[in-house]
Amino acid sequence: MAKLILTDEEKKANLWSDLDNESLGMIVKKTISQIKKASDQLNKIFIISAGIILCSAAAGANADKLTQEIDNLTSEGKPLGDWIIVVKRKKEVSSDRAKRLTGASAKRR
Repeated sequence: MAKLILTDEEKKANLWSDLDNESLGMIVKKTISQIKKASDQLNKIFIISAGIILCSAAAGANADKLTQEIDNLTSEGKPLGDWIIVVKRKKEVSSDRAKRLTGASAKRR
């Protein structure tokens, strides 16, 4: 991708309509790239957050596994079918470690 270099006067002017097509095109391409990266990161945050909520629900129920069925799922009017979401703990947690993880034995400050 070509690098856009603006003079101090161009930076201060902030008049996009005064830029030539090539410079404006480079700004648009760079901005779209930044928006795409931010969107990808936001999607990852949503997915991880959903996972944390499900794992916390299982742990809160003192379970090593949580299964949730969703039938007839749709998104924006488009049918996505029936789903089963399974959250499973990787390994057993010792009772001492579980207390530390949940803060049961944590000292109050």
